[in-house]
Amino acid sequence: MTTALIILTLNEVDGFKEIMPHVKREWVDELIVIDGGSTDGTIEEAKKMGFNVIVQKRKGHGAAITLGVESTKSDNIVIFGPDGNHEPEEIPQLIRKVQEGYDQVIVSRFAKGSVNLDAGITDAFGNKLFAFLTNLFFGGDLTDVLNESRLITRKAMTEIKFDAIGLDSTLQMTIRGLKKRQKIFEIVGNEGKRIGGKRKVRAFQTGCLLVKRIVKELKMIRILVLT
Repeated sequence: MTTALIILTLNEVDGFKEIMPHVKREWVDELIVIDGGSTDGTIEEAKKMGFNVIVQKRKGHGAAITLGVESTKSDNIVIFGPDGNHEPEEIPQLIRKVQEGYDQVIVSRFAKGSVNLDAGITDAFGNKLFAFLTNLFFGGDLTDVLNESRLITRKAMTEIKFDAIGLDSTLQMTIRGLKKRQKIFEIVGNEGKRIGGKRKVRAFQTGCLLVKRIVKELKMIRILVLT
């Protein structure tokens, strides 16, 4: 069973410099950087550190994930962002857990015992709200349905027919996994303070996108039932 680490970047040079030296290459079989068109030196720094870098042509968080999956051949895909929010030490934990037979393993920033230093009141409320709605409508028991820091098997990725383009990508991944009765496990994780760069998430716009995603997935269930 092989594992690829997909590192998503967009103007994260400060975080990249600080975080990536702590990511051990022996943890995974493949390691690739998917960059959204950085202009702050992230691409140059990644290449300087010896990483394979692919620059997106199609913009969007979901598009970056798809490109990463298509650029690797491994059985398992770990998604990671080097912005300080995610801890490298969680990567081996994800890999160990998927070896127990899980289809998706999510790092939860809101599970009991987690420490979140970056989410404000609005972000925390939004995450908990969408976790509640996802569990209510799709039968989950999860505390964090939005975090990009996760592992998904290639088989599970194919099964859910992942096609999200934007920041609703991880929610789609979670919801469709639940709809397919995939085995999803959460590990307790911490979210540190962002290192440099700018937050890509805009609360209102992203909230609307996530609501649309839930409505769309519910409509798909109704169509399947009626047919």
